[in-house]
Amino acid sequence: MACQPALTLALLFLCAEAEGFALCNAPALQTKVFQYRIWDVNQKSLYLRNDQLVAGHLQGANAALEERVFWVPNRAFEPARLPVILGIQNGTRCLASPPASQPTLQLQDADIRELPRAGVASAAFTFFRSYKDGLWRFESAANPGWFLCTSARGHQPLGLSRHPDATHLLDFYFQLC
Repeated sequence: MACQPALTLALLFLCAEAEGFALCNAPALQTKVFQYRIWDVNQKSLYLRNDQLVAGHLQGANAALEERVFWVPNRAFEPARLPVILGIQNGTRCLASPPASQPTLQLQDADIRELPRAGVASAAFTFFRSYKDGLWRFESAANPGWFLCTSARGHQPLGLSRHPDATHLLDFYFQLC
């Protein structure tokens, strides 16, 4: 009987290899996708315009334009930093910030459920969440010190900024739908 646990463990590894899983080398595929509403401290909602994610006040019939934000945790990064991958359109278009001296925010066609499998190669799609006084910030994993931001002016593209100031708002409300 002493060999049975070892045999069970060996069979688990063989089955995992046969199924194509790498138990120790890659993060597990995250299938649970969370849907949230996100808006900035000036109550501007996110919506898609000319293939860009913008923030503006949406009223009346235009309120239906608001994009829901879908996210999955990215376990390739330190869990204490709350790493997430963010997307829109049911997670088929993801926010990305490739490493650069002057980083930009892009929308890229990608499956939000598959990106965590890329491990640290998914850094361009990963943002670290931080929470203080009811507000959230999202720091780019590929560009440390750069945060998602909206413009103080309405209907401007979502972008990245190093610091909050009169023109860049870094704080967001983030609510489960």
